[in-house]
Amino acid sequence: MEKTKAEVYYKTYLGLDKILDAQFPESEKAGKMANDEMLFIIIHQAYELWFKQILFELDIIKDTFNRQQIDDNAPDMYNVAHRLKRIATILELLVQQIDILETMTPLDFLDFRNLLSPASGFQSYQFKMIEATLGLKFEQRHEQNYYVTALKPEELEKVKSVEKEKTILTLVNEWLERMPFFDQD
Repeated sequence: MEKTKAEVYYKTYLGLDKILDAQFPESEKAGKMANDEMLFIIIHQAYELWFKQILFELDIIKDTFNRQQIDDNAPDMYNVAHRLKRIATILELLVQQIDILETMTPLDFLDFRNLLSPASGFQSYQFKMIEATLGLKFEQRHEQNYYVTALKPEELEKVKSVEKEKTILTLVNEWLERMPFFDQD
């Protein structure tokens, strides 16, 4: 008996029920009117989705550089360059999102900011994983105590496990050290 492929629908494939129903303004729960809180939530959720994609791209790059032999004329290096360009483009987009956030006035932000305590963008463990993957070590971090206390224990463990792995910086340096160079003589 031939197995039939289930139909794939846009909404289901993208998990839109989960994504579009994942905004829960604290101001609404408190019975306050803070219309810009929805904008604030969505922008930060978008940041986290893009951070997830950056981590995905960095993992592919790390897999390439973890190989003992990399042919710099093969598709591997093209793929690395392509993924790094994609990451740079995502980072440009993330900076542009600040323009949207700036359409919210400081007073609009104050309408709900006190309801978010102690929430802070500093608690983004994915951002910390990106930093660690690229090469930032715990010892180099500013406000180390706050860094540790701002994360949930399971998030801190994820970041620490990434810090134990070889960083992109280390992998690229090791690759360069293996590259043959010719004497000018």
